[in-house]
Amino acid sequence: MCEESSLSRRKVMKWVVLGIGAATTGVLGVPAVLSTFSPTIKHDDKKRWRPLGAKERFAEGKVISAKVETRLDKDFMHMTLPKDVYVWNKGQDEFVVYSRSCTDLGCPVKFDSGSECFFCPCHGGIFSKEGDVMNGPPKGPLHRYSYRLIDGYLEIDLSSVPVVA
Repeated sequence: MCEESSLSRRKVMKWVVLGIGAATTGVLGVPAVLSTFSPTIKHDDKKRWRPLGAKERFAEGKVISAKVETRLDKDFMHMTLPKDVYVWNKGQDEFVVYSRSCTDLGCPVKFDSGSECFFCPCHGGIFSKEGDVMNGPPKGPLHRYSYRLIDGYLEIDLSSVPVVA
């Protein structure tokens, strides 16, 4: 009679199926767990808050155009891109930092210091100095960035407005 081998075909198939199951669980399970707990993971504060400059740079009562450096990290590409914003110094360390994008189609708005209004060249949208819609197709006010003052320097939170703004 033939002696039974310690490694039968049934045992080999069992270990192959268990190995495939473990690999599948790892491939599908790890991203699922990470996406579930990602809101609780602390994000890099340096990517969120970006400096605009010393608060003295922004004259009281004026709306001034400024640039903020944004980082684009996608796959193996790492770039720094300038983003235009408008800063209104309302006085007593109170600022409003507007996105330059119209809330209709995202066209870049321009501030007119004579009328103290923002104008969108695409569809004739007009926004007040407060950022509210005065005329045209935009349905909502200009997006405002959250800001903070750190040691006399104005910083904005890039994540406080929609990405397309």
